[in-house]
Amino acid sequence: MNDTLAPVSPAPRRNRTRTAFAAGAVLLLVAGAAAGGYRVGKAEADGTAGKSSQCVDSEEVLAKLENEKTATTDEERVATIIRLQANVIVQNEGCFPADARAGAQVALDRQDQEAASEALCNASDRPWWEC
Repeated sequence: MNDTLAPVSPAPRRNRTRTAFAAGAVLLLVAGAAAGGYRVGKAEADGTAGKSSQCVDSEEVLAKLENEKTATTDEERVATIIRLQANVIVQNEGCFPADARAGAQVALDRQDQEAASEALCNASDRPWWEC
């Protein structure tokens, strides 16, 4: 077999990864916007001045992560931050509405599935362009 005909760069995989990160980011932005709008509307409707400390902490963590995400250009770090944001939303169910938690869970599941698929492809003997 002639190895000189094999392509050198794995561009299609990189494009799929970027697309997956972008889709996850959009999904989390929608979930974050829904959660933020829900919290603001609920606080105004209830007139509740005091939120639970867990919810305040969760919102502070999300804000810090969002600031860090906008400040970085490293794609892997952005993906990690998106995953952390999704985990904060999913794990604090009393602070976010069901649709925001569901969106965050879908994003986490999608990232897990893509990571497993890529690991399986890398472990196989198939060439990168068949994965």
